Amino acid sequence: MDIQRVAVVGTGMMGPGIAVTFALGGFETALVSRTRENAEKGIAAARDLADTLLANGLADKDQVHRAKELLTPSIDLVGAARSAQLLFESITENLQLKQEFFTKLDRAAPDTILCSNTSGLSVTQVAADCRKPERVLATHFWMPPYLIPLVEVIVGQRTDLGIARQVMSVLKACGKVPVLVRKDVPGQLGNRIQYAMVRECIHIVAEGIATPEDVDLAIKKGFGLRLPVYGIFEHMDIAGLDLFKSIFDYLARELSDTKETFAIHADKVARGDVGARAGRGFLEWPEGRADQVKARRDSFIMEFLRQERAGKLQ
Repeated sequence: MDIQRVAVVGTGMMGPGIAVTFALGGFETALVSRTRENAEKGIAAARDLADTLLANGLADKDQVHRAKELLTPSIDLVGAARSAQLLFESITENLQLKQEFFTKLDRAAPDTILCSNTSGLSVTQVAADCRKPERVLATHFWMPPYLIPLVEVIVGQRTDLGIARQVMSVLKACGKVPVLVRKDVPGQLGNRIQYAMVRECIHIVAEGIATPEDVDLAIKKGFGLRLPVYGIFEHMDIAGLDLFKSIFDYLARELSDTKETFAIHADKVARGDVGARAGRGFLEWPEGRADQVKARRDSFIMEFLRQERAGKLQ
C-alpha cells in the first residue's frame, strides 16, 4: 500500500505532536476532533510545534512551510478515516471507548490501517470486535511526541506483521525510531521498564533510605545521564555479566517485589496530593514550577537532538 495520507484523531496532549510529525515527514495529515473549534486549535498547536522545531534547528524552513500546508483540521471522523491509508488514535485511555471506536472505524474504513496510541492497554482486546484485526496495532508515542524519537509498535495476536513493518517504515521516514514489541503484554516495553524503576524509587522513599528529591537527583546526575547513548545491555556486557551476576545474586532479594500500590502513594492520592496540578505530590509544586521543569526537559531533549542531527554523537 502506498501511504500518502494520514489521519490523527484527538487534539489533547498527544494529537498535535503526532500530527506535526507526519506533516513534517511529508504526509497529508488530517487532525480530527469532534468540534471545529478544537480541530482548529489542534492545528494551530501543531503549527506552533513546527515553528519550535525550526527555531531550535531541528527542521528547516521549507520543511516547516510545507508541513503547515499539509496539516488540515477535520470534524468528519469517518471521512478522514476513509481518505487516509493510516490512522492514529489518541483518545481517552479507556478500553471500552477504544473498542467502540475501533469497531466503528473497522467497518467504516476497512482498508485503512488503524493504530492506537495506547500506553498499556491490550491492542488484541482493542481489536476484539474488529472484522479485520490484522490491520489493527498499537503505536505508543512518548511525551512530548514531536520530540521523543521512540515509538513502540505493538502487534496484537492477530496483527499482520507485514503491516506492522510497513507502519514502522512510515515512522522511520518521519524521523522516528520505532521498536517492534512482539507480544501484546501489559505495559508493552517502555512502561514495563519505567514502572519497575518507579516501584523501586517509591520503595526507597517508603523505607526512609532517601528523600524523593535525592532519588531524582541520583537518577538525573548519575546513571540517567548516560542512558541516551549507553543502553542497559551495552552496560552489562561492557562491565561484565559475571560482575552483574554476583551483584544480582545478593541485591535481587532486597529489591521491592510488591504487587500493589505503596501505602505512601495511595495515602497521597486519598488526600488529594496528586502532584503538580494540586501543588503537592511527592514534591512541592508552587505555581509555575511544573512549566519550568517541562521547559528544562524539552530544552535538554532538543539540545541532544541537535547534537545527534549534527553527527556529534555517532
